[in-house]
This record gives sequence, C-alpha cells and structure tokens, in this order.
Amino acid sequence: MQNKLSFSESIIKRKSEGFIPVITDFKCISPKDGELFKQENATDLARKMADVGAPAISVVTERENFGGSLQMLEDICKAVNIPVLRKDFIRTKSDIDDTLKSGASAVLLIVSCMSGEELETCYKYSLECGIEPLVETHDIKEMELAKSLGCNLIGINNKNIRSLEMDNGNISATISLAGLKPDHAILISESGILTYEDVITAISSGVNAVLIGTAIWKAKNPFEYYRKLCVLR
Repeated sequence: MQNKLSFSESIIKRKSEGFIPVITDFKCISPKDGELFKQENATDLARKMADVGAPAISVVTERENFGGSLQMLEDICKAVNIPVLRKDFIRTKSDIDDTLKSGASAVLLIVSCMSGEELETCYKYSLECGIEPLVETHDIKEMELAKSLGCNLIGINNKNIRSLEMDNGNISATISLAGLKPDHAILISESGILTYEDVITAISSGVNAVLIGTAIWKAKNPFEYYRKLCVLR
C-alpha cells in the first residue's frame, strides 16, 4: 500500500487529534527480554496495531540479535497504510536503497554507530531518495551533531545501542536532552519506556512522540495496552 502521509506528518496528525503519538516498535527478539513475537505473525500484528491507531510502525530488520529481516519489513509495508520506519545498523547508500525497495517511509541513522562521514552521506542520500532520516542520539555531543546537520526528525535512545540495549536505561536521557532540540524538529523518545507514567514524563519533557516495543508486546493484551498509552488523561 502507498502511504498517504509521511512519517513526520502522521505523527503531527495523531497529536492534532488529541492523542499521544506512540510508534510501535516491531522487534521480534529483545536481547535482554527474549522473544517478543514470531516473525511469521508480524504482518497480522501490524495490521491490528494500525487499526488501534498507531500513526507509524518501526521495524527492526537486523537478524542476528533482533530476529528481523528485510522481508518482514517489506511484508509489513505492503500490509498497512501508515508510515513504516526501518531500524537497523545503516551505514551505506546500498542500505538506503534496500530500505527504499522495501517500501519504508523512513530510515534510522544511529549516530553512535556511524562515522561522521557515513552519517552525513546517508542523511543526504536518504533525503534525495525521498526517505525521511530519523537521526538517533544518546548524549549531548550526538544531539549537537544532529542539530548541525539540520535534522527535522531526531530520536533520543534512552538505552545504549552499542550494548544492544542490554543496559537499564530509562527516560532520564530524554529529560536531559529534550531541551536541546531545534525548534523545528520532531523529537522522539525511544526505548526504556515501560509505563504510562514514563510516556507522560517523556511528553512533558518536550518530545513529540514515543517509540515503544517491549512493554507493548509483553502486555497481556498488547492492543488494549497500546490504546491506554495513547490517551491524554
């Protein structure tokens, strides 16, 4: 299916409707928490998540540690009419080409996992290809680098991706970095968000959206839990 809205536009629209924009992270395996769902169920789960109001979905395609694949990304992109973000350790133009072929609307660029040259090259190439780059930061230095690129879409990973998010990171990273974002940028808090209270704290700190995976998939009813996370009370 062709997405009618861009990744950023869908977040803005969801917020304008009076909901907290919660992006659901499709990660088959958490290195810390084990299997969250089976890859063969991902497409059906994505359709259901879109039905309960998700403005966007992120799909982890890294296979060895997170159990993902480009095929899963492609299948989900075809199954839903909301924007899809590809999450992986992207480093080359070829990675961007693969993302485009899969039908994704956005691609994650992780500052801590790229050289400055790789980041700038992939960032500019993504824009040329019509794919929104979400530049992920984890500390002040990385946030300043994202700002220097003029990024319109910035993520704050509350955990350390270099340790495959095995640490006990929490939203304190978001609280400390949110105030540094450019006024024009859309800011997303990622990982380490476990409760509704965490969501409210992140939003109150100045982010525009949150990205949550493990907490949703570990819930007894993921879709009902998702609805609860989105409501402003």
